[in-house]
Amino acid sequence: MSHSFMKNVSDYEDSTYLLNHPEKLKFKADNEGYLYFKRLLDKKTNISLLRDLINVCSKHGFLDNNHDYNNKKAKKGLKIEPASKEDKDYYKDVLKLRSLHSYAQSKEIMNLFELLFDGEVLNHSQNIVRTVFPDTKKHTTPPHQDYWYIGGNKNTWTTWIPLGDTPKEMGTLAVGKFTHKIGIVQNRYPADGAGNYSCNVEDEVEWVNGDMEAGDVLVFNCLSLHQATDNLTTEIRFSCDFRYQPITEPVYIRSLKPNMELISWEEVYEEWDERDDLKYFWEKYNLNINYEIEEDRRIN
Repeated sequence: MSHSFMKNVSDYEDSTYLLNHPEKLKFKADNEGYLYFKRLLDKKTNISLLRDLINVCSKHGFLDNNHDYNNKKAKKGLKIEPASKEDKDYYKDVLKLRSLHSYAQSKEIMNLFELLFDGEVLNHSQNIVRTVFPDTKKHTTPPHQDYWYIGGNKNTWTTWIPLGDTPKEMGTLAVGKFTHKIGIVQNRYPADGAGNYSCNVEDEVEWVNGDMEAGDVLVFNCLSLHQATDNLTTEIRFSCDFRYQPITEPVYIRSLKPNMELISWEEVYEEWDERDDLKYFWEKYNLNINYEIEEDRRIN
């Protein structure tokens, strides 16, 4: 179990009604550091991407039934270690999915961040899929801030989107309300789980967590502490991390590269239509790109 014990936990609070009240939406985001939206995205599109990922899992022999692409049940006894050859080979195929990169630019999400930023939005092209197998508590994502890794500026926000209906026992994401106001946490130390670093968390932190359905979206500031909960089912849990910032603010170069840099963009795009306007979309902007990691987020 990599995650921190959460003493104070309440359910996500739905902010969907605030989409028609931009000033109140921005106030809640600035104050609490997170927002949650029920069924913000089309359920069919969510399930379509899920089936693409199930198809990739089937190709790599991760499922107990390779002929049912609605089935997320993991092969009994399967153990896939992070960064192993099996994990990397699988993830390379995931990164090539056009449906993944297209989903990150869903109009509902882009419109949401245009409201929050009062201007044009940049979706970081480093889109991420989390594939969480059953009985892998050691690899549950521990408490951390995304700013440690993505930098650029502190007005970057992450969307966490489960694929398919995802109850708490399958492992959802918990966010610490108001924790973005702490600033950059410096007491980082090596840990198991995604990111490989964690930090100490005060008992007084107010966590939010809950069941999620296909199409639900959780967003939070890059300084907000967050952590996953364990997958206690027999199924694989799939989710996406997409990140967004005002297009006029600095962006760290790594945020524009394929996740984990296992493959190049040329390899990602090799089977796409050569005229696809989603390819290298960020190059059409005059971005302020940071090529060096900022001193305040170096992890030693």
